[in-house]
Amino acid sequence: TIRSLAIVEVFDRLLCSFGQDAWDSLYWNTTRRPRHPRMLVSMIVVGVYVTVHSLFLFVHVATLSVAVNSADNALLTLLISGNFAEIKSTVFKKYNKQNLFKITTSDICERFKLALFLLLILLLNCFQGEMSKSMVFDYYSMCGIVLVAELISDWIKHSFITKFNFIKSTAYFDYALILSGDVTGIGHEGLNLDYTHAAVKRIGLAQIPLVCVTARYLHEAVRFAIAFRGNGDVDHPMSALADLITDGNKWKFYSGMFGGMVALVSFKIGLGVCIRFIARRNLGGDVSVLKRKSSTPKATTNKEGGASRADKEAKKNQ
Repeated sequence: TIRSLAIVEVFDRLLCSFGQDAWDSLYWNTTRRPRHPRMLVSMIVVGVYVTVHSLFLFVHVATLSVAVNSADNALLTLLISGNFAEIKSTVFKKYNKQNLFKITTSDICERFKLALFLLLILLLNCFQGEMSKSMVFDYYSMCGIVLVAELISDWIKHSFITKFNFIKSTAYFDYALILSGDVTGIGHEGLNLDYTHAAVKRIGLAQIPLVCVTARYLHEAVRFAIAFRGNGDVDHPMSALADLITDGNKWKFYSGMFGGMVALVSFKIGLGVCIRFIARRNLGGDVSVLKRKSSTPKATTNKEGGASRADKEAKKNQ
């Protein structure tokens, strides 16, 4: 299990890097030459990438599900041993600030995916009717231990990397400024890239494959809920939701789905507003003013206040 999870994580990182380039190529062809034959090639490449990456993520979730449902707390052993193996393989290497930034963004994606996969496994197990309320509480406790262990291992890893490579802790504030510029669009003027996608590209988060995995697991959860409701089993924690799906009053189910969608969209909008507010506060000024300053070319002068050497040479050539 440990070897399979390590292999999946390696391919996950490689596919994330390839996927960003594939999506950038598709975006460029869509905006610049939508009727060119390479547009079709880009669509095929993106479709193959999403399929392959989603399959690897399915294997990742299945491996975690086997560890969760085992009786000997294999999940704790699996993830904690993986964390310390990561510490061993990273702290004794030489890094600079750019390499440390890549490690930081990779850790961000890793925490998000781990939390999402554990939530999907809990949801599917609850709909399958295999977990009582006490088991759900134990699962929450185990997930909390796993996430805390992940935070502690990342803290130890970054502490020793900065110590051994003589990197100041202020580098993380520089990373925050870079991400703040990505969120607000500063520094992306004139680029053929939507600045709202810049932060996602910077941290290397594969959105579409994660959406595919989440949609598939939600479909399986609903299918199990309907099956158990049809067999008369109402002892699992999601029996009330199963009643809502199978009671024949479809308007209740669709209204609940619409309300949930509205709640998710509202949460996304509110989260985006908060992130942009924090980004503006980190940058320390009005975003529109900062954009104008960043897009205004600065005149370069020498020590005597005259024109730069490059300008003088250009005048001589004329």
